[in-house]
Amino acid sequence: MRNTERHTRISVITQGCKMNQYESELIIEMLENAGYIVFSSEDTGADVYILNSCAVTSEAERKVRQTVRHLRKLNPESKIILTGCYVQVPRVQEEYKALGVDLILGNLEKKRILNFLNEIGEYFDTKYWEEDDISFEIVENSVTERSRAFVKVEDGCNNGCTYCVIRTLRGTRIRSKPMEVVIKEIEKLVSKRHKEIVITGLNLGKYGTDTGFTLAHLLSEIAKLDGEFRIRLSSINPEDLTDELIEAIKNEERICNHLHIPAQSGSTSVLRRMGRNYTAEDFISKVDKLRSFDPLFSISTDIMVGFPGESELEFNETLEFVKAVQFSKVHTFRYSQRPNTVAARFDNQVPGNIKKERAEILIQHADNVANEYRRQLIGKTAVVLVEGIQNGIAYGYDEYYLYHESNAGVIGEFSSVKICSVTKEGVVSKVVQKHVSNQ
Repeated sequence: MRNTERHTRISVITQGCKMNQYESELIIEMLENAGYIVFSSEDTGADVYILNSCAVTSEAERKVRQTVRHLRKLNPESKIILTGCYVQVPRVQEEYKALGVDLILGNLEKKRILNFLNEIGEYFDTKYWEEDDISFEIVENSVTERSRAFVKVEDGCNNGCTYCVIRTLRGTRIRSKPMEVVIKEIEKLVSKRHKEIVITGLNLGKYGTDTGFTLAHLLSEIAKLDGEFRIRLSSINPEDLTDELIEAIKNEERICNHLHIPAQSGSTSVLRRMGRNYTAEDFISKVDKLRSFDPLFSISTDIMVGFPGESELEFNETLEFVKAVQFSKVHTFRYSQRPNTVAARFDNQVPGNIKKERAEILIQHADNVANEYRRQLIGKTAVVLVEGIQNGIAYGYDEYYLYHESNAGVIGEFSSVKICSVTKEGVVSKVVQKHVSNQ
């Protein structure tokens, strides 16, 4: 039996979304405050490995199992703790021992990690979200990112997407972090020189529906805070992009002119089968409003190919949609059947070879569209948050969430740059001014 009485070195490995990244930060901070040495790597020779897992797709689940087996092979004597959404999948409780996992913790229990380090077995509540309270989830210092910090403000999703399993793993009850708690958390992060605050949630646009506030109101209050920082939203569904929120983005200079809006498809008939609450035309209308005050407003998205019944015509509608919106980035993924979802029972499941072919076509098409978008910015100025310097080249992201390689910069500081050319992944720019204040 493995225990942690002599353990001092703990590795926290994160898979999946920005929510998981935030919650891993929470775990790391608790462990460090308790005197442990914490790493974020698989190959540190740690005494304990904590894998904060994802289960959004079958591929994500496969990656969890692969990682666990890799850790066990490299470190046969180390303790492996598996937590996150993968643990909330019912069948996992039957297979974790065969994987070589010593302890599994649910999404609630991982927030009390110090109480379980010396335990083995399984501790999870599949209905934890019915009483879950995120008011106490506060990260005071982002330890894995020097310049950027995530702030989780909401959990739970009450949408009815027919393909998604996450709402059954995270819960359908919306839980919003009190505004005063969010403000205090951000104040501490800004005081420690984090220059970009990323506001995140499972269904971020639903923030405040349980407390009477709105996301727009929260953003306006955050924008009033002192300090040199900017605000970015992690992801927001099209139906939650209200006129009030668009006005807040327009009026608050600190909010980046970039949104990740998951479209999932560009075909309205597919969107209906998906249970999404908008049409392709609705999506384009939202984008038009954003680009009415900034024609270069950056929109990235997620698009699924091979949803049950997707015809060649519907797939072509998606290709046309990508071109019409002119996305700056498209994350393409293939539909995978998730247990206990409505779509898993649909007829006309698309064969794997067709899904693969459509994914390859969409990736190439989306890359061409993104390249066209970036070319529009040549000669424009942007503000880059420098995240690193390698071989004399400074790199980081601007307000449009475009990746820059520049001739100079200071890590953790803003640089005003002029965009000179585009690359496969982003742009090349030249520094105009090394330090830029947002105050």
